[in-house]
Amino acid sequence: MAHEINSATSEVSLNIYDAIGTSTVRGFRQSSAKLLFHLALYLSFIGGSIWLTWEFYVTNDARFLVVLACLAFFAVALGATIHRILVLSGDVVILSPEGFHDLRLTAKLVPWNLIEDVSDWRLRGKSASTIILKLHGDAEDSLPLTLYGRLMRPYERLLGIRGIAVHTWTLDISHVRLLRLVHAYVAAAKKSDSALNNPTHSTA
Repeated sequence: MAHEINSATSEVSLNIYDAIGTSTVRGFRQSSAKLLFHLALYLSFIGGSIWLTWEFYVTNDARFLVVLACLAFFAVALGATIHRILVLSGDVVILSPEGFHDLRLTAKLVPWNLIEDVSDWRLRGKSASTIILKLHGDAEDSLPLTLYGRLMRPYERLLGIRGIAVHTWTLDISHVRLLRLVHAYVAAAKKSDSALNNPTHSTA
């Protein structure tokens, strides 16, 4: 499946986010309606995958393993959705002056200065409602991932995703708005680091 990652945060474009306040803490919850919709969607996909798995198994079709992998993927997604409905309440994605935190993926806050780039992941040229956070060096390997984060990692790597994949399709904020906010916080952190590393002194 073709994919494309569009990079957006660069030194040239930092100023366009100045109007967005980044000194406050912003939290975003999951949308109950979106979660229920995806629950029904995953159930239908699992039903179809089970039927195809059986059909291909009986006919000794090579596509059996592919459909089996899809079945496993949708089962993980279904389990994660049920977990979010039953357990996760309140804000699940938090943006603060200190960093970014997605409780669905990791128990640890990611400082903004560890984020090297922010991009909008695209499939066939269309946004897949997924924000990719690329971290500096091996910072990503040291993050304590949740069970869901660990289970999804092989599928993300198979799709060519390198970085932290933040799925926005079940949040109560639009994908575009959240992407813009993340860019703004990263830009503010870069400016702050630049100011600290290159202080200016005024003379009387």
